[in-house]
Amino acid sequence: MALFEDGPACAAGDLARIDAGLLDTAAAYGIDVTAKLALAHEALASDLQLWLDRAGGQRIGHVVVTDSIRQWETMQALALVYRDAYFADLGERYRVRWDEYSRLCRSAYEQFITAGLALVHNPVRKAAPPLLSIVSGPQTGGSFYASVAWVNAEGQQGEASEASSLAVPDGRIMTVSAVAKPVNAIGFNVFAGTSLGLLTQRNQVPLPASASFLFIPGSSADGPLAGSGQKPDFTRSLRRTLPRG
Repeated sequence: MALFEDGPACAAGDLARIDAGLLDTAAAYGIDVTAKLALAHEALASDLQLWLDRAGGQRIGHVVVTDSIRQWETMQALALVYRDAYFADLGERYRVRWDEYSRLCRSAYEQFITAGLALVHNPVRKAAPPLLSIVSGPQTGGSFYASVAWVNAEGQQGEASEASSLAVPDGRIMTVSAVAKPVNAIGFNVFAGTSLGLLTQRNQVPLPASASFLFIPGSSADGPLAGSGQKPDFTRSLRRTLPRG
């Protein structure tokens, strides 16, 4: 699972799969869906911080995105889009959707309260896209992709980065380097391949932060996929003591 601090739990495409008319509505009224996702994320961050302040001991960086948080943020973002559409057009159809997604947002919040707050002790931030380069080598070239994920001292892996890509000529080998090491990371894993949909782990043990990995096309691709980040170490139960406007 991703950490909440890694950014919005959903993307514009996720919203469009729920509401088929969303992107057309946003385009018609100049609504920036990505900006609304960011606003929804900020709103959830404020609420989550209130719960954390009451519980004590953890920061927002320890929070793991669960299904209930993802649903809450999704409905919040949809409500924000249709709120703006309503005020731009004053069409009742947009007011109906705004009201409905606001209701679903409140329902998702209730589900979050019931499920509790999922946390990790030693959070590992999502990695930045890796730096790819080439060195001489007797290999066939091609278009290759790679992502990286940081690992902490407990062996827990953070969310993998977005993939970087590189066109490699014949007689060259792609190298993969991680950047922007988190303070608590002890190394990183490399996921690489010839297809964005099938990037598998290529190293056996975490690589030192300063290392570069040589990707050899045709080498074993039996390693696991990147996964979705850290699983919660524990879940803190929540009691309804916060007012909800």
